[in-house]
Amino acid sequence: MIEQKPFDKILGSVFGRYRLEQYIEKNTYAPMFLAQREGDSAKYLIRVFLLAAHLQGRNRDEYFANFQYKARQIADLQHPYLLPIVDYGVFRGIPFLVSPHISMRSLRTRIEKNGPMDGITAGRYLDQICTVLEYAHQQGVVHGNLSIDCIYLRLDGQIIVANLGLTSLLESSRETGVSHMQAVVGEGSAPEQILDKPLGSFTDVYGLGAVLYHMFTATPVFPGTTVEEIAQQHLYTTVPPLSQKRSDLPPGLSAILTRALAKNPVQRFYHPGAFANAYHRVVDPNNRTRVPFIANSSSSIQQEIVPKTGNVQGIDIVEGNNGVAKPASIEPALRTPLPITVSTAGTQEVMTNERDARRVALQRKMRRKSTMRISILVGVLLLLLVGGGIATVFLHLGASTVSSTAQVTFFDSQNKIPWTTDSLSIATQGLTTPQAGYDYEAWLINNDNEQVTGLGTLKVAGSNATLLYSGGSAATAGPNLLSPGDTVEITLERGTPKQPVGPVVFAGTFPTQSFAHITHLLVSFPGTPGQVGMLVGLVQQTHLLAIQGNVLQELAASKDYTQISCTAQSLLDIIEGSHGAHYQPLTASCPAQATFAGDGFGLLGNGFLAGTAEHATLAISQPDATSAMRQHAALMDIALSNIKSWATMLDQDALNLKNNPTDLTQINEIAQLTDAIYHGVDTNGDGHIDPVVGEAGALTAYLQGQLMATLALRPNA
Repeated sequence: MIEQKPFDKILGSVFGRYRLEQYIEKNTYAPMFLAQREGDSAKYLIRVFLLAAHLQGRNRDEYFANFQYKARQIADLQHPYLLPIVDYGVFRGIPFLVSPHISMRSLRTRIEKNGPMDGITAGRYLDQICTVLEYAHQQGVVHGNLSIDCIYLRLDGQIIVANLGLTSLLESSRETGVSHMQAVVGEGSAPEQILDKPLGSFTDVYGLGAVLYHMFTATPVFPGTTVEEIAQQHLYTTVPPLSQKRSDLPPGLSAILTRALAKNPVQRFYHPGAFANAYHRVVDPNNRTRVPFIANSSSSIQQEIVPKTGNVQGIDIVEGNNGVAKPASIEPALRTPLPITVSTAGTQEVMTNERDARRVALQRKMRRKSTMRISILVGVLLLLLVGGGIATVFLHLGASTVSSTAQVTFFDSQNKIPWTTDSLSIATQGLTTPQAGYDYEAWLINNDNEQVTGLGTLKVAGSNATLLYSGGSAATAGPNLLSPGDTVEITLERGTPKQPVGPVVFAGTFPTQSFAHITHLLVSFPGTPGQVGMLVGLVQQTHLLAIQGNVLQELAASKDYTQISCTAQSLLDIIEGSHGAHYQPLTASCPAQATFAGDGFGLLGNGFLAGTAEHATLAISQPDATSAMRQHAALMDIALSNIKSWATMLDQDALNLKNNPTDLTQINEIAQLTDAIYHGVDTNGDGHIDPVVGEAGALTAYLQGQLMATLALRPNA
C-alpha cells in the first residue's frame, strides 16, 4: 500500500488554481475536498489522486497520459442527472478532477435519516440513475463504482450521480502499490471487477442491484469489515432474500434483484433500462404514465466491453482474442441456443412474385458478404465517427491548411419516446482552433423551403471537434432529424448567429435517390398503420411481443388459462397481422391484453419484415447509395433473417398454446423467442448481441438502419 499523505498537509494548500478548504470524502487514494478558485465566488469539489505520487519514469508518463485520456472522456459527458467534470489536469505530479459544488445530500444520508424506502420512491430514483447509465454506456463509459455514497439528492428531489468512471482512474496503473482488490472492491463491485475481467454495462447492472437492495433494507447486500471479506461474498455468497428483512414488498421483487446481482454477467439484465423496466412491471404494473426504457439502439452493442487501458471509444484489443475482449467466466444466457433454420438454397423463402424473387436473391448475396463479428462492426462505428473522406479545407481568419474529415451519425435520444431518430452526433478531425470570438456552428438545412435548424456549437479539443445534439425536451422526443432537412453544414461564426452567415467549413447533402428509401425505413411510409417507417413498425411490434412474453410467464404461474389463451391470440395477431390465417381481433373477454394488441400489419408475410427488407434493398440499389448503406443493409438483413426464423417458430408455438391453453410446456420457449426477436440472443456468451446469424434481433436491425443514414461531410475548399 502507498504511504498515505497526511490530510492536514494537503488541506489549505493551493492546488493549481484551487484552494482546498474542507474535507468532503477522506478516501485514502483519491480524497475529495471543497475548494474555491481564485477570483471566483463559486465553490468546487476537487478530487486529488494521491496514488500517482510514487510513480517514476515511464510508469509515471504512461499513467498521466492515460489519466488525461480517461478524464477527457468523462468530462465530455453532459447529462442533467450527472455531476459533471468541469476541469482536470496534473499539478506537481498529482492528477485531479474538478466538479461544481451543488447543494445536495447523499443517498446514504437520506437512508440513515428516513430509513428504508418504499417501492415507488425507489423506482423513481432507479429510473433517474438508469437514465444516466444508459447515456454513459452509449458514450463507451462504465460507472464501475455504484454505491449509495456516489448517488445524491438535490433539494428538488432530483438524483445526481457522481464518481462516474472513478474506478477506471484508480486502476490506471498497477505500479502505485495499490492492490487491484483495494482499488475496486466496494458495495456494488461486480465479480468481473474483482477478478480483473473486462467490464461492460452488465457491471453497472450489478451495482444497481446492490444500490436497490440497500434502499430497501438500509444495509449493504454483502456487509463486511475488510476488503477481502466483502470480495469473497461478491464472488460466492448467494443474495439474501428481501423477505428476510421486508414483508411488505411484492414477492417477485427478490427474483428481480437476484438476477441483477447474478455472479455470471450474462445471467443479468441486458442493460440498466431493462432492469428498471422489469422492476416496474413487478412494483407498479398499472402505471401508464411511465415511459419504459428501450434497449440502446444508438450503440451497436448491448453490453459494451470497456478496456482497462486508454484507447478509443471503449474498444479493447486483447492479444489472441481476435480483437474482442471476452470475460472468461461468461457463459451463454441460453444454455441451448434457439434453433435457427437457414437455407442457402432458399427453401425457407416462398417466391410469391418476381419482385420477391429479386429481393430474396439480393438478400442472399448480401448475406454471403456479411459474416462480420462485433469487433468489425464496432471498428466501423469508430471509423464513422472520425472518418468520412480526406480533403483540404482553407479556414478563414488566418487558420492554416489542414487535412480534415467530418461525419454525422443519427440515433435516438435517451429517456424519451422511442424510435424517432431525433438526435445526432458530429465528429471532425483536422480542424484548427478558431480565433478568439469565433466558433464552429452546425446547421440542418432544408434546401426546398430554406428552413434552418441550429444544432449548436462544436466543442474543439486540439484538432478534433465534436457535437452531440438531442432534440425535444427531457420528457418527450423531438422531430425526426431525417425529415426536416437534407443538408448539414458546419460554419465558422462570430458571436451567436441565428442563421449560418459565416464561411462554410464542411457540408454534406443526403443522396436523394437512396435516402428516399431510408426515410421509408426510419421516418414514415404511407402503407403502414399510422404511416410509421418500416423499421419503426418492426421494432414497435417486436417490443410488444417481448412484453407479451413476460405477461405470459406471469399468467402461467397463476394458471389463468383464459388469459393465457388471449395472450396466445395476441401473439398470433402481432406476428401474422390482419392478413394472417390465424388472425382474430381480441374480444371483450381479453381486457388485460387489449393494450398489447398488434397494429394489424404483422411481421410475417407482407408485413414489416418483408417491407423493411424491400426498402433496404431499394436503397442500396440506387446509383447514389454509399458504401455505408450497403454495409449496414447487409448486417440488417442478417437480423431480419433471424427474426423471420424465430417468428415462424413462435407463430407455431402460439397456435399450439391457443388451442391447448392448459399445456404450459412451451411457455418458457415462447418467452425466450419473444425476447430473442426483440433483443437478440448472445449465443456465444461474449456479452454482445452481434450482427450475425443466430444473434441479431430487431434492435440490431433498427441500429443498422440508422447507420445506413450516416452522412459524410466534405470540406468546403
